[in-house]
Amino acid sequence: MELVGKSLADLKALRPNKVFTVPNSMGAGIECLEACEDLHKHGFIPRDLKPANYACGLGDKKRVVYILDFGIARKITNVKGELKTPRESVRFKGTIRFAAIACHKNLEMGPKDDCESWFYSMLVITISGGLFFDRAHVAQWLEDAALGGVPCIEELSKMLDYTDSLKNHDHVDYDYIYKLLEQVRKI
Repeated sequence: MELVGKSLADLKALRPNKVFTVPNSMGAGIECLEACEDLHKHGFIPRDLKPANYACGLGDKKRVVYILDFGIARKITNVKGELKTPRESVRFKGTIRFAAIACHKNLEMGPKDDCESWFYSMLVITISGGLFFDRAHVAQWLEDAALGGVPCIEELSKMLDYTDSLKNHDHVDYDYIYKLLEQVRKI
Protein backbone atom coordinates (compact mmCIF):
# COMPACT_ATOMS: atom_id res chain seq x y z
CA MET A 1 0.00 0.00 0.00
CA GLU A 2 1.22 3.47 -0.84
CA LEU A 3 0.45 6.84 0.71
CA VAL A 4 -1.16 9.21 -1.79
CA GLY A 5 -1.88 12.93 -1.92
CA LYS A 6 -5.09 14.86 -2.37
CA SER A 7 -7.99 13.59 -4.45
CA LEU A 8 -8.99 15.33 -7.68
CA ALA A 9 -12.11 16.55 -5.88
CA ASP A 10 -9.95 18.15 -3.17
CA LEU A 11 -7.59 19.69 -5.73
CA LYS A 12 -10.54 21.05 -7.72
CA ALA A 13 -11.93 22.70 -4.57
CA LEU A 14 -8.61 24.51 -4.08
CA ARG A 15 -8.68 26.05 -7.57
CA PRO A 16 -9.78 29.71 -7.82
CA ASN A 17 -12.69 28.93 -10.19
CA LYS A 18 -13.21 25.42 -8.77
CA VAL A 19 -12.07 23.85 -12.07
CA PHE A 20 -8.76 22.79 -13.59
CA THR A 21 -7.40 24.46 -16.68
CA VAL A 22 -8.27 22.50 -19.81
CA PRO A 23 -4.67 21.26 -20.34
CA ASN A 24 -4.41 20.20 -16.68
CA SER A 25 -7.79 18.47 -16.65
CA MET A 26 -6.96 16.59 -19.86
CA GLY A 27 -3.58 15.58 -18.40
CA ALA A 28 -5.37 14.32 -15.30
CA GLY A 29 -7.93 12.66 -17.58
CA ILE A 30 -5.19 10.73 -19.35
CA GLU A 31 -3.72 9.57 -16.03
CA CYS A 32 -7.17 8.59 -14.72
CA LEU A 33 -8.03 6.66 -17.87
CA GLU A 34 -4.65 4.88 -17.81
CA ALA A 35 -5.36 3.74 -14.24
CA CYS A 36 -8.80 2.55 -15.32
CA GLU A 37 -7.38 0.78 -18.38
CA ASP A 38 -4.83 -1.03 -16.18
CA LEU A 39 -7.63 -2.37 -13.97
CA HIS A 40 -9.62 -3.47 -17.02
CA LYS A 41 -6.57 -5.32 -18.40
CA HIS A 42 -6.48 -7.29 -15.15
CA GLY A 43 -10.17 -8.16 -15.41
CA PHE A 44 -11.64 -5.72 -12.89
CA ILE A 45 -14.04 -2.79 -13.05
CA PRO A 46 -14.08 -0.35 -10.10
CA ARG A 47 -17.74 0.72 -10.65
CA ASP A 48 -17.39 3.91 -8.58
CA LEU A 49 -15.20 6.28 -10.54
CA LYS A 50 -15.49 9.91 -9.45
CA PRO A 51 -13.07 12.77 -8.67
CA ALA A 52 -13.01 11.86 -4.97
CA ASN A 53 -11.79 8.34 -5.86
CA TYR A 54 -8.79 9.51 -7.88
CA ALA A 55 -5.74 10.77 -5.98
CA CYS A 56 -2.36 12.10 -7.02
CA GLY A 57 0.83 10.53 -5.80
CA LEU A 58 3.38 12.22 -3.60
CA GLY A 59 6.91 13.44 -4.26
CA ASP A 60 8.34 12.21 -7.56
CA LYS A 61 4.99 10.50 -8.27
CA LYS A 62 2.89 13.66 -7.89
CA ARG A 63 1.80 13.47 -11.54
CA VAL A 64 0.68 9.85 -11.22
CA VAL A 65 -3.03 9.38 -10.53
CA TYR A 66 -4.29 6.43 -8.50
CA ILE A 67 -7.78 4.98 -8.20
CA LEU A 68 -9.03 4.64 -4.62
CA ASP A 69 -11.87 2.70 -3.03
CA PHE A 70 -12.35 -0.76 -4.48
CA GLY A 71 -15.23 -1.60 -2.14
CA ILE A 72 -17.64 -2.35 -5.00
CA ALA A 73 -15.12 -3.40 -7.65
CA ARG A 74 -16.00 -6.54 -9.58
CA LYS A 75 -14.00 -9.22 -11.34
CA ILE A 76 -15.43 -9.39 -14.88
CA THR A 77 -13.31 -12.19 -16.32
CA ASN A 78 -13.40 -15.92 -15.68
CA VAL A 79 -10.41 -18.19 -14.98
CA LYS A 80 -9.68 -18.31 -18.74
CA GLY A 81 -9.50 -14.50 -18.89
CA GLU A 82 -12.74 -14.28 -20.90
CA LEU A 83 -15.46 -11.80 -20.00
CA LYS A 84 -18.15 -13.35 -17.83
CA THR A 85 -21.67 -13.57 -19.20
CA PRO A 86 -23.55 -10.45 -18.08
CA ARG A 87 -26.20 -10.92 -15.42
CA GLU A 88 -29.71 -9.97 -16.50
CA SER A 89 -30.30 -7.57 -13.64
CA VAL A 90 -28.05 -6.09 -10.98
CA ARG A 91 -28.52 -3.71 -8.09
CA PHE A 92 -27.33 -0.14 -8.40
CA LYS A 93 -23.64 0.27 -7.52
CA GLY A 94 -21.70 3.50 -7.36
CA THR A 95 -22.41 7.17 -6.84
CA ILE A 96 -25.62 8.41 -8.47
CA ARG A 97 -24.06 11.60 -9.81
CA PHE A 98 -21.28 9.78 -11.70
CA ALA A 99 -22.90 6.43 -12.46
CA ALA A 100 -23.17 5.20 -16.03
CA ILE A 101 -26.62 5.04 -17.58
CA ALA A 102 -26.44 1.21 -17.57
CA CYS A 103 -26.03 1.33 -13.80
CA HIS A 104 -29.15 3.48 -13.44
CA LYS A 105 -31.00 0.89 -15.55
CA ASN A 106 -29.78 -1.96 -13.30
CA LEU A 107 -27.81 -3.51 -16.16
CA GLU A 108 -24.50 -5.33 -15.84
CA MET A 109 -21.60 -2.93 -16.03
CA GLY A 110 -18.49 -3.39 -18.11
CA PRO A 111 -15.37 -1.41 -19.01
CA LYS A 112 -17.39 0.92 -21.25
CA ASP A 113 -19.46 1.97 -18.24
CA ASP A 114 -16.33 2.82 -16.25
CA CYS A 115 -15.32 4.97 -19.23
CA GLU A 116 -18.68 6.73 -19.07
CA SER A 117 -18.21 7.45 -15.34
CA TRP A 118 -14.65 8.58 -16.08
CA PHE A 119 -16.07 10.96 -18.72
CA TYR A 120 -18.51 12.50 -16.21
CA SER A 121 -15.61 12.92 -13.76
CA MET A 122 -13.58 14.75 -16.39
CA LEU A 123 -16.49 17.09 -17.11
CA VAL A 124 -16.75 17.94 -13.42
CA ILE A 125 -13.10 18.96 -13.11
CA THR A 126 -13.06 20.75 -16.49
CA ILE A 127 -16.28 22.71 -16.79
CA SER A 128 -17.43 25.33 -14.33
CA GLY A 129 -20.59 24.16 -12.62
CA GLY A 130 -19.81 20.50 -13.19
CA LEU A 131 -22.61 17.98 -13.63
CA PHE A 132 -25.62 20.20 -13.20
CA PHE A 133 -27.48 18.52 -16.01
CA ASP A 134 -29.48 15.33 -16.39
CA ARG A 135 -27.15 12.60 -17.70
CA ALA A 136 -29.78 11.55 -20.22
CA HIS A 137 -29.32 14.96 -21.84
CA VAL A 138 -25.51 15.24 -21.82
CA ALA A 139 -25.31 15.23 -25.63
CA GLN A 140 -27.77 18.13 -25.87
CA TRP A 141 -25.86 20.05 -23.20
CA LEU A 142 -22.61 19.56 -25.13
CA GLU A 143 -24.29 20.79 -28.31
CA ASP A 144 -25.61 23.89 -26.52
CA ALA A 145 -22.18 24.51 -24.97
CA ALA A 146 -20.58 24.37 -28.42
CA LEU A 147 -22.90 27.15 -29.56
CA GLY A 148 -21.82 29.13 -26.50
CA GLY A 149 -18.16 28.91 -27.46
CA VAL A 150 -16.98 26.43 -24.81
CA PRO A 151 -13.60 25.08 -26.00
CA CYS A 152 -13.06 21.39 -26.74
CA ILE A 153 -16.77 20.57 -27.09
CA GLU A 154 -16.29 18.72 -30.38
CA GLU A 155 -13.75 16.34 -28.83
CA LEU A 156 -15.83 15.89 -25.67
CA SER A 157 -18.86 15.09 -27.82
CA LYS A 158 -16.84 12.50 -29.74
CA MET A 159 -15.78 10.86 -26.45
CA LEU A 160 -19.39 10.69 -25.27
CA ASP A 161 -20.64 9.40 -28.63
CA TYR A 162 -17.93 6.75 -28.65
CA THR A 163 -18.63 5.43 -25.14
CA ASP A 164 -22.38 5.52 -25.82
CA SER A 165 -21.87 3.44 -28.97
CA LEU A 166 -20.26 0.57 -27.04
CA LYS A 167 -22.06 -2.46 -25.63
CA ASN A 168 -21.20 -4.14 -22.33
CA HIS A 169 -18.69 -6.64 -23.77
CA ASP A 170 -17.19 -4.40 -26.47
CA HIS A 171 -13.47 -3.69 -26.38
CA VAL A 172 -12.76 -0.07 -25.46
CA ASP A 173 -10.39 1.66 -27.89
CA TYR A 174 -8.44 3.59 -25.26
CA ASP A 175 -6.01 4.88 -27.89
CA TYR A 176 -8.88 6.68 -29.63
CA ILE A 177 -9.88 8.38 -26.37
CA TYR A 178 -6.24 9.29 -25.58
CA LYS A 179 -5.94 10.82 -29.05
CA LEU A 180 -8.99 13.02 -28.39
CA LEU A 181 -7.62 14.02 -24.98
CA GLU A 182 -4.30 15.03 -26.55
CA GLN A 183 -6.17 17.11 -29.14
CA VAL A 184 -8.02 18.93 -26.36
CA ARG A 185 -4.78 19.57 -24.44
CA LYS A 186 -3.49 21.51 -27.44
CA ILE A 187 -6.52 23.81 -27.68
